[in-house]
Amino acid sequence: MIEAHHLGWSALCFAGEFSSARRHAEQGISQYERERDHHLTYTYSGHDPGTCARVFGSLSLGQLGYSEQALAWCRDGLALAEALAHPFSIGIALWAAGMLHHLRREPDAIRAVGERMIRYGGEKGLRMIVPFGKVFRGEAMVQRGESADGIAQMRAGIRELRSMGTLFSLLSVFAGLADACAGCGAIDEGLAIIEEGLAMMRTGGEHFSLPEIHRIKGKLLLARSTDDTEAAEAAFGEALSVARAQQAKLLELRAAISLARLWGDQGKRQQARELLAPVYGWFTEGFGTLDLKDAKALLDVL
Repeated sequence: MIEAHHLGWSALCFAGEFSSARRHAEQGISQYERERDHHLTYTYSGHDPGTCARVFGSLSLGQLGYSEQALAWCRDGLALAEALAHPFSIGIALWAAGMLHHLRREPDAIRAVGERMIRYGGEKGLRMIVPFGKVFRGEAMVQRGESADGIAQMRAGIRELRSMGTLFSLLSVFAGLADACAGCGAIDEGLAIIEEGLAMMRTGGEHFSLPEIHRIKGKLLLARSTDDTEAAEAAFGEALSVARAQQAKLLELRAAISLARLWGDQGKRQQARELLAPVYGWFTEGFGTLDLKDAKALLDVL
């Protein structure tokens, strides 16, 4: 039963069905007993299901808008993996920590996790963990203003991942790289990365960061030309629609901020506020995160 739920929390989280993934993770956590069930690691997936339930549960909680609970679950998952001293379980927990800090937009934490992944993955021969560490470290560098070196790090990590033939988590990586390109003015390059990411999604079925792909596309279109405003608005609207369908409140908020900011610039301030206020008003935690701070600041202006 634990391994059946294991398939549920992992596949459904990547598919963007976060409420269902959370329920499977809760079932896995409630049924798992460390001394009795760690052996499943060596029979099935190669990593500990108790760790995996906590870290995939944390990513689902983060997407659903429960940032603080997500952080607690993620820390518990990493602590369990470390207590078991099982290298690949630790690697999976570190990857999830990087993904969660990416969701929470915390560059210092992203960089710390990325550098630990590079060191630990290298020491233990975990081939998939090292390139993800490079991607996370590069993303943090971009967010701290080291755009050229950061993008080079992200690209190096992506090349290594693709050389292994894996699609694991790559849509999220492509969203991050496209956003980095937007930040440094490489607009056409960013749009090409978006299209490549969407093609990858159609192949692999990953929807974890699909709202972000559409939102960043809108951001890039706005940066390219005022003639693209209508297309950018449509992309923001698609991001909002997908996030709502996924119940991904965090990415719904981010899409609502982008669309409300555009409407505010167009003089549609009341319409913008009516869009953003109820999304922001839904949240009960995470008010120290950048997205909620951005939403509050924009609402004050509107």
